[in-house]
Amino acid sequence: MTARASAPLGSLAPAAVAGRVFLQVGHRRAARYRDRVDASVSGLVLTGDGALARAGQLREEGFEAALLVDEACYREAEACEEAPFPVLDDGPAPLFGDPLEHQMLAHLAFADAALAPTGYLRAGAVRALEAAAVRVARLGDPRVVLTVPVDAGWFQAELLKQLTDVLGRYPGPKALIVGGSLPGTPAGVAGLVRLLDAVPDAGVLRTGLGAFGGLARGAGFAAFGADGSMRRAEPPEPAKEPSRGGPSSPMVLFPELMNFSLGLTLARRLGDEVPACWCEQCQGEDLGRFTTMEHQTEAAGHNAAVLMEWIAQVCAIDVAGRGGWWRERCRQALDKYPVWNGRIQHESGFTPPAELAAWAELPAPQAAASRRG
Repeated sequence: MTARASAPLGSLAPAAVAGRVFLQVGHRRAARYRDRVDASVSGLVLTGDGALARAGQLREEGFEAALLVDEACYREAEACEEAPFPVLDDGPAPLFGDPLEHQMLAHLAFADAALAPTGYLRAGAVRALEAAAVRVARLGDPRVVLTVPVDAGWFQAELLKQLTDVLGRYPGPKALIVGGSLPGTPAGVAGLVRLLDAVPDAGVLRTGLGAFGGLARGAGFAAFGADGSMRRAEPPEPAKEPSRGGPSSPMVLFPELMNFSLGLTLARRLGDEVPACWCEQCQGEDLGRFTTMEHQTEAAGHNAAVLMEWIAQVCAIDVAGRGGWWRERCRQALDKYPVWNGRIQHESGFTPPAELAAWAELPAPQAAASRRG
């Protein structure tokens, strides 16, 4: 059976994005992924300043899969009550109309839904969140998504209650982006699950395994970051000097371990035990071949192909069964670590990421459908 994106009955997520797991990519790297997405269950989230223009180019080039634009305004400034959308509110006002409406209509010319440009929401910034919700609700457009880029400090019990109270009152679609130092930790995973339990159907963007875990726990849609910078959201900070140099090889997804490693590191660790990969990109070639940056496009194709397989698998499962499936999938990956470390006998070996262990150890979820009647 061919997988199709599906969301819980009564989902608030816009129909064009509901139930999908997108790849979130920096807009300058869109060309690496545009032909890699399964249009039936996925799509692209183009990210950063310039993403809107790139979305227009992709559509002109014939890209037909689902598309979102995240201009990442939360990386530039914090939201406040007077300026919940600081990139718009701190600039010159248009002669006519609401600047937010103008911007959202510009998104909708190319994207399947419009992500509101909310600033970063520091823990406890309730009035800023309320102001953003009021402004988006005033538009009355179900295709406009209230973007909620929250610091993980909101996961403290009292603040989480305030957050869920505001989001629970908001009548339209919303999307969560969790920033700060907690998202990939056990506390961060537990906080995200509690938030989704209280605010079902919210999207989960700019994350890693949380994209699948979020969808399994009732999220309306999600986005997996294609590289490390797209799997986390840092708070706004002064511009830094660009770092010199960079990695000597691309990041490569090891499917059995559900984790990324530098291609050269992976090849050295695996040694004679390097496995063949049978994803659509690799077609039986070995996983240790991505050893220089000359292989970065091919590595991106491998990573995307593996992720598309996972996305098709989760989308083929009934909504109520996804939580158990995901927990078991993570447990199986954890069990592979001692097996592989025993095979390679390498001094450093493979260490499972805390995020993987956190999803594997979560209690079995209640059926998502029961929360919605």
